[in-house]
Amino acid sequence: MLAFFMYWPVAKYSVTEQEKYKKIKSPCISVCKYNKNDFCIGCKRHMSEIFDWFDYTDLMRTAIIKDLVDRDIDKK
Repeated sequence: MLAFFMYWPVAKYSVTEQEKYKKIKSPCISVCKYNKNDFCIGCKRHMSEIFDWFDYTDLMRTAIIKDLVDRDIDKK
């Protein structure tokens, strides 16, 4: 029985970290289609911003969200 517990998988993130990730707000509106410049036509984020979203600091995510208001994805 001891051997069973020795190999029990350990969670990668603590419950606190998991809750933190759930609270991060994303501008995603579930219209995930990209234009020719790799910008999502739903949320207007670039593909790299979407992929890296959870790696960004709160400050960076806030800056991106503010930028999205005036972002013209067809001119980039």
